[in-house]
Formats: sequence, C-alpha cells, structure tokens
Amino acid sequence: MNDKKILYLYGDSNTYGYNPQATCYEDARLPEHSRWVTALREHMKDSVQIIEDGLNGRCLPRHEAEIKRIRKAMERYEKPDYFAVMLGTNDLLDQLSPDPTEIAFRMEQLLRAVKDAYEECLCIVISPPRMGFPAGHPMNLYQEANEKLSCLYRDIAGKYEAEFIDAGKWDIDLFYDGLHISEKGNRQFAEEMVDAFTKIFARCFTGRMQRAHTMII
Repeated sequence: MNDKKILYLYGDSNTYGYNPQATCYEDARLPEHSRWVTALREHMKDSVQIIEDGLNGRCLPRHEAEIKRIRKAMERYEKPDYFAVMLGTNDLLDQLSPDPTEIAFRMEQLLRAVKDAYEECLCIVISPPRMGFPAGHPMNLYQEANEKLSCLYRDIAGKYEAEFIDAGKWDIDLFYDGLHISEKGNRQFAEEMVDAFTKIFARCFTGRMQRAHTMII
C-alpha cells in the first residue's frame, strides 16, 4: 500500500530546469541530476511523491479556462495533499510597468480554485527567485517589483492558511540572463528547498498528532 503524501509542484522554467546556454541542437534543459526538483524528490522519496509540472514561460492563470486546465492536469493523479506554486516572474516581465498587486490577485484566484477543488490540500506559495538586475540596471524595476510581490504573496498565504517560502531572499547563482537558475544555483536552491519543505512537513505532522491527541481525549 502506498501511503506517501502527494505534492503537486506547479512552476515555470526555473521549476522545469531551463538552460539558456543550450544551442538549438541541444536539449534546452539541465540534466536531471542537476535540477533542484530532482534533489528534493530524492530527499523526500520515502514519504512524499512529487508531481513536477514546470513549463517555460508559464504565467499565473488569468481566465477561468486556464484554471480549469490546471484542475484537469491535477486530476490525472490521486488527490494531492500539497499544492506548491512558484510563479510570478513571467507575469512581471510581461508588463511594461510591473504591477505586483495585479499578479498577487492572480495568485489569490489560483489558491482559491485549488482549495475549492481540494479542501484538505495544503497550499504552499513560493516567491520567485531574485533577479540578477542590480541597482542602476535598466531592468532593476522588475527586481524591485519582485521584492514587493514576495511581501504580497506572504499576506495571501496567511489569508488562505497556506505555507510561504521566500525564495527571493536566497542568494542563488544565476545564468548570464539574470533570470534562470544556473547548475550551481540549482544545487544551492535544492539545499534551501529541502530545508524549507522539511520544516513544513514536520509542522504538518505535528499538527496532525496534536489533532489526533485532542480527539482521543
């Protein structure tokens, strides 16, 4: 009998493991062993089954049809115990003047849809990694918006009793484009994610034990 918990991990190219250095003749994806999701899956293999759903260029859903597609994708698997989402970077880059408030609203809509479909599912909101655009860089306004988005995500997570992981505060190595996590960065990111998810699962286990104890009493 498989008693593993199911974690559905929904993200963009930094979940997929995109490699911007690949040529048109190569697989534009980092080797499996180099991706942070692989390291997380290996660490959690005895207790959690990770369903990886990363897609290059993915944004948060804006329309009901997009949300329905997400639900349909999740229905291919058993009912998820956890739904983790790391999105927002592409949403910011799609805007001429980045508006983190609008993007946070889309995140809230997504969480609401997941909770409506899977009431017992614990949502985990992950803020996007920082961008490599320092002060004075023409693209720095997107990094500033990224930092604001992280704060908004934290508030939304609290509203929906979701967990929050602030990946934007980690000093992660990036490729030359300032957006995608390098192989070195994936190793760093994996260490941070393993630690963050371990703490989340430990809190969930403690909470279940406390509820069980209350019921027994």
